Amino acid sequence: MSIKNNLTQDVIVIFIITALWDVILRLISEGKVKFFGIENMKWITVLEEYFQKHTILSAALIAGFVGAITHFIIIKSLDMFNMSGVNIYTTLLVIIISGIIGIPMRYSGLFPHLKKHYYEPLGFGYSFATDAFSGIVVGVSYQIIKLILY
Repeated sequence: MSIKNNLTQDVIVIFIITALWDVILRLISEGKVKFFGIENMKWITVLEEYFQKHTILSAALIAGFVGAITHFIIIKSLDMFNMSGVNIYTTLLVIIISGIIGIPMRYSGLFPHLKKHYYEPLGFGYSFATDAFSGIVVGVSYQIIKLILY
């Protein structure tokens, strides 16, 4: 199986990775999984009420969709800036775009439960940072999968 340079397949892989991380976040926020104390951090604890508003599938699908869109924007940005590989510049681009993607999620009205139970309690700066961190977690997971499969 070779999905190394196929954008469509990469977007699908990112969708799956992001959806799976969302399920893990749900389990952590519900106290079903302990992970180095992050279950006590505010950005995790506020997710419990968000997850109460969604089924496992609906929350994972939302996260997967957002991850896939974000990946597409990242890849197109890398092309636009003629960047490639994994380095400080591409990592910074992932951080910036992942953080920026949260802005329309907060203000568009398309994600009212996320706004109420995540973006509002965390505030702009903290939620921007956690969105950026999520992009790094998904990106690192993606790179590990690529190393294993290719």
